[in-house]
Amino acid sequence: MTRWIRSCIALAAALALCAPAVAQTLNLRFATLAPDTFPYVDGMKKFKEVVEKSSNGEIKVSLHTAGSLGAEREINEAILEGTIHLGIGAGAMANLAPIYNIVQIPFLIQGQKHMAAVADGPIGAELAKRIEKQAGFRVLGWWSTGDSAIESTNRPIKSPADMKGLKIRVIENPALIDTMRALGANPTPMPLTEVYTGLKQGVIEGAHLDVVLVHALKAYEALKYMTDWEQITFLSEPRPVIMKASYFDGLPKKHQDAIRAAVRDATVHERQVFAEKMKSIRGILIKEGMQITKVDRDAFLNQVKPVWEKYAAKLQAEDLLKQIIAARPK
Repeated sequence: MTRWIRSCIALAAALALCAPAVAQTLNLRFATLAPDTFPYVDGMKKFKEVVEKSSNGEIKVSLHTAGSLGAEREINEAILEGTIHLGIGAGAMANLAPIYNIVQIPFLIQGQKHMAAVADGPIGAELAKRIEKQAGFRVLGWWSTGDSAIESTNRPIKSPADMKGLKIRVIENPALIDTMRALGANPTPMPLTEVYTGLKQGVIEGAHLDVVLVHALKAYEALKYMTDWEQITFLSEPRPVIMKASYFDGLPKKHQDAIRAAVRDATVHERQVFAEKMKSIRGILIKEGMQITKVDRDAFLNQVKPVWEKYAAKLQAEDLLKQIIAARPK
């Protein structure tokens, strides 16, 4: 090798060392089964906006909504496999992290103030810790799913007696299935994407949809009756924004910080969107023909409290059950 060639190679190496490193883009896929009109998607859009800006484009986010990448179980499994990076946990996640059942027990968490008290304090932190230990998901934040009611196509629900034999769609979740059986209903697990068709075809006669989702899915075209969620909510559980813990831990710290900060901003935004939609949803649903009925509150609570105690014992979460009850706003 001539001296001239060696000099050229040395010069090229020196220039390479002096040249600024080209940042490698981190591409994240964020998926949900919720439709585009649901507040989850507002939160997802805010996350994308904030994290792409704060990372100077080093992080790019693609959003996949309306079940385009599968039902919730499939999204959860894909997160653990690494083909999807972010999701929003719900009932099906409890099959991987059973501890999540503790906030999926119907009638336990009452309204958005109670939900926020549970999610944003020591209860939420401990729940996130146990979810990660059981399933390997890192909980980055807790989003709202509003308040849910019990809806039916053929009769008003005023007491547990009205639930007898009702074919009602449930999230694929043991606590929800057991609760519906305790109330005398016939629980039918079904993906969200099939609910509208199931109601129209009579495969199911009811559901426990979030009240905003009743409108977003146009489920009011089949559902005619719903319980009054302002009197007693069926569910008001927090929903975790999740990533695979080992994947998150393998990211550069600057990306971890950017993702956490963006989830915080998106959480505030998503909850605000829900609050605004909840303010007007009652009038909207009545206008669409829904009948909202008062219920025998004590009768429902008495019938489901044994389910609370059963799952608290089964999950070794008696401490969390007591804390959730104590966190109810005075």
